[in-house]
Amino acid sequence: MGQPVSFDPTFPEPISSDLGPREVHDRTLSGRIQLDGSSFEHCAFQKAVLVYSGGVPPKIAGCTFDDVSFQFVGPAGRTLALLQAMTRPSSGLADIVKASFGRIFGH
Repeated sequence: MGQPVSFDPTFPEPISSDLGPREVHDRTLSGRIQLDGSSFEHCAFQKAVLVYSGGVPPKIAGCTFDDVSFQFVGPAGRTLALLQAMTRPSSGLADIVKASFGRIFGH
């Protein structure tokens, strides 16, 4: 299985225009899947890398996932790099970041 989450803030933003925003229904998908601006309903993701670059959030409903990982690139990767830096004990922000995620996930 691939890495659950990876990020590369230096990766170029558009991966490929043919992988851009789209509406996908009732399909099995594998490989690198660009999420930005896309809609996926009742899809099966198998052996896929879901790539998000910080654009319009995708709509995902009723899908299944098998051997799937996320990759955050461009602005999304830089955001994760910032969060990672803020969680270092030396930043003094670790507790604030952790509390923010508690609110996001409802705990």
